[in-house]
Amino acid sequence: MAPHGPSSPTRPAAFVALLITAAVLLAACGGRTGEGTTTTGPAVTIPEGAVIAEFETPDGERYRALLDGEAADNARLLFAGGEASRIPNGLIHPGDGGVNLGHEWHVTDVEFADMAIEVCDGTVSYVDDLGYEGFVAQHGDRFCPWAAELVGLIEG
Repeated sequence: MAPHGPSSPTRPAAFVALLITAAVLLAACGGRTGEGTTTTGPAVTIPEGAVIAEFETPDGERYRALLDGEAADNARLLFAGGEASRIPNGLIHPGDGGVNLGHEWHVTDVEFADMAIEVCDGTVSYVDDLGYEGFVAQHGDRFCPWAAELVGLIEG
């Protein structure tokens, strides 16, 4: 075995270099991969033809909803830059539903609207601050953030 000279890396230095390389590669593979896409997957299987839509409200916070049928088609059209109804309006439920990770609520039965009543408007942080029970007590069982923007889609 040849001795390590000043220009040859020692085993600990090579190991540290390997760890740094692995960390960089892992960081590059996780999280957002580009505008409107994400590699952070849902905790549910997405049915064929359905999508998970990710919306951002004016507070900069995001939420996700599983969409199917006409709502999924509307989301695809919006995400591609087409003209369609923009306001997601759905029933709010307790728990993350396996889709809205990081929140204690989720939205189902989403329809897209051109207009909605003010009582269901809000932001993600507002719903999080009130909690599911508080939001429903003050606003009813629908969440329709008027200024939400569709920022991502995960296809089934």
